[in-house]
Amino acid sequence: MPPQRKRNPNGSGTVTLRSDGRYQAAVYVPQPDGTRKRKFAYGKTFDECDRKRRDLLDRSAGGIPTPTRDMTLEQWFEYWLEVIVKPNLKPKSYETYEQAVRNHLRPRLGSKVMLKLGVKELRAAIQRLAEDKGAKTARQALRVLSASLTAAMVEDIGLTRNVAKLVHVRAPVDSGKSWDAVTVLRFLAAARRMTVYYPAFLLICLLGLRRAEVCGLRWENLDLENRILWVEQQRQRSSAGTIDLEVKTETSKAPLPLPRQCIAPLRWTRMRTAMLRERAMEKGRPWFEDPDQHVFISRTGHPLLASNLYLTMQRILKAAGLGRMNLKGLRKSCGTLLVHLKIHPRVIKAILRHSRIATTLDIYAEALDPDVIEAVSALDRLLRQPAQIRLLEAALSGVESD
Repeated sequence: MPPQRKRNPNGSGTVTLRSDGRYQAAVYVPQPDGTRKRKFAYGKTFDECDRKRRDLLDRSAGGIPTPTRDMTLEQWFEYWLEVIVKPNLKPKSYETYEQAVRNHLRPRLGSKVMLKLGVKELRAAIQRLAEDKGAKTARQALRVLSASLTAAMVEDIGLTRNVAKLVHVRAPVDSGKSWDAVTVLRFLAAARRMTVYYPAFLLICLLGLRRAEVCGLRWENLDLENRILWVEQQRQRSSAGTIDLEVKTETSKAPLPLPRQCIAPLRWTRMRTAMLRERAMEKGRPWFEDPDQHVFISRTGHPLLASNLYLTMQRILKAAGLGRMNLKGLRKSCGTLLVHLKIHPRVIKAILRHSRIATTLDIYAEALDPDVIEAVSALDRLLRQPAQIRLLEAALSGVESD
């Protein structure tokens, strides 16, 4: 009796030779929506195609969905968020992407087959989104879609181009404003009188720290004797609670020279923390023992929240009659004042730690460049209180009278 041909077990897929000379593997794989569809893979040789077949079976055995060519954008978004974004990016980034998909992309583009999405229909959808929600929202949604399609090009689906990169939204006018030196000095003078978080506002004005970086600052990041500050983490609110995360980019993680007028307020802040803890222990009040020893804390020892810092700023603005401003505007004011001091743009970018700095030097050595130290010292001298307020007001009034 002739030997029978050995057959693959059910569910293991097949490998066949096509008429064009290539090999084709076919395997039923799970989809993000829970269904199973037939997935095809191709190779020039039998071994190459069989290896792809085994890879698909391994993914299926591990419960990992495998996208197919007829997958809609809604199905792809679900797969992308859960399999690619959530395990690899920070919780805040996942929340931002998920919100853009849920509120804007899925309702407008979810039913479209991903491989058939064209530039014309995408441009029309983004333009309608810009008309309904504004150009800023449309640009953010387009960036999320572009990141999603870039990830799809890596998967073995057949997507060969990212149509989101071919669509552009007119940049919205930057509504953010910055203050001149007189207004910054008035705000700092009011903050010094009204709040214990005056050192936090001082760091934002003099070093351009982001609000999350100020709230995440720890005592181990400060060297008051040598006047150096290291920016290494930021405090963010997410679904898991308020936690410390690494700064967004390596460029943001840099040491900065501490201006002289920051030293005394920071030392006072350390003494305040010790005093609050001692009083809480004496009177039996609740006290949170912060294991990370954040610089700025509440009355109960918890790390300062960015939202509370913002509310404190609004109370100061209202009392001082300075109009509307936010913490991002304070950071922008730092850069504006450095420009007025005629500091080189390269040095300003090193101080503000923008992510688009093109540098070949090590970031830590760059941040402690003598030019950077001199720039911060110049800004420190400009914002000395209170004599500079009278000098600048006199100078401005003289210019207006002329």
